Amino acid sequence: MMIALVFAVVVATVSVALFFLEWRKRRVYSKYMDKIAVSIGEETGAPPLYIYERLRKKLGELEQRVIETERERRNVFTILNNITDPIIIVRGDGVVTFSNIAGRDVTRPGVEGRKVYEVVENYHLLEMFEKALQTGEIQSGDISLVVNGETRYYDAKVVPIKLDQESERYIIVLHDTTKEKQLDKLRREFISNVSHELRTPLTSIHGYAEALLDDDLSNKDLVRRFLGIIESESARMTRLINDLLDLEKLESGEAKFNFTIVDMCQVIERVLSIVEPIADDYGVEVRWTCEGEKFVYGDFDRLVQLVLNLVDNAVKYTSLKESGEKSVTVRCFEKDDKVVFEVSDTGPGIPEEAQRRLFERFYRVDKARSRKVGGTGLGLSIVKTIAEKHNAKIEFESKLGQGTTFRVIFNKPQVKEEQDDAAV
Repeated sequence: MMIALVFAVVVATVSVALFFLEWRKRRVYSKYMDKIAVSIGEETGAPPLYIYERLRKKLGELEQRVIETERERRNVFTILNNITDPIIIVRGDGVVTFSNIAGRDVTRPGVEGRKVYEVVENYHLLEMFEKALQTGEIQSGDISLVVNGETRYYDAKVVPIKLDQESERYIIVLHDTTKEKQLDKLRREFISNVSHELRTPLTSIHGYAEALLDDDLSNKDLVRRFLGIIESESARMTRLINDLLDLEKLESGEAKFNFTIVDMCQVIERVLSIVEPIADDYGVEVRWTCEGEKFVYGDFDRLVQLVLNLVDNAVKYTSLKESGEKSVTVRCFEKDDKVVFEVSDTGPGIPEEAQRRLFERFYRVDKARSRKVGGTGLGLSIVKTIAEKHNAKIEFESKLGQGTTFRVIFNKPQVKEEQDDAAV
């Protein structure tokens, strides 16, 4: 009986202990579920299965948000990498955390993760970074960098960005101003050249006119010579102004082109009728070849202007040759699906260092020779512009002392072929 009583007490004690243990677990579980419910915006005491479903949905939403955030981050990097201006992001300790593709092009290899002082080769830019670091203010200035062996100019900015209380970034942005610098240089050169080209004949005209006014005009030979110089300088100014106006109209699109099917052989014949008497006076032989019909799609008058400029230049510069053969050969022929117009001379040739600037306004290989033959320095610029308006390609070959060949390559006109097919 005693044993049975002891066993009953033990069983009761164990049962009570297990009950309290289970009750404690349920209480802890309930508190845990209530905390989860609150964290996902639900009321406490909700059924566990409901909370589980809501939690699963919430986790799915968070996962989707993480995916979208990562996609946005990649998109931002893609956008930054496709910006043509160099962008470099630097921490406060000077370590580069990001550089877009353009930024890598102007820095040393392996830019990210290295100190900005190790990858940027410009003292002024580094000085701007240091000043932004000290003052916390935007710094800006003009810098130059050597990129692929070429000096390029940039408008540089260093922008401090405060991310939080303990971290900040410095964004270096470089805007390429090389073209603007080059255009500004060309503008200054243009103004200088125009001023010089106009001042020279104006000075001559003024000087000789003043001399005539002070003279008693009794010496008719002297008067005639002075008037001849005044007329020659006036004509030179007129040519210069006409060429300037013509070039401006061509480049601005104001010049009207009457495009039709044009036979280049007729263009060459027209030009030779103008040039041959001049060539005879200069002692230059002009030979030409244009068999059959060589059709291009273009403006007849502008093509005459193009050919005349090239042939006239060839004749005049060949005439300056001191010895040897003085001849100019004009050809027009077909090659593949192109019509090629070519002018070759036996003149003095063009130095290699001058060839890349040949089509620039007012550029002359030899200024003294150019003035001697009456050149304005605009002829080849006009030729190039007319060729471009005709979708033609212009090229040249030259060797010093051996002569020069200019070549204008036109596309064959499709319109002409269609007309021939229709006629058949």
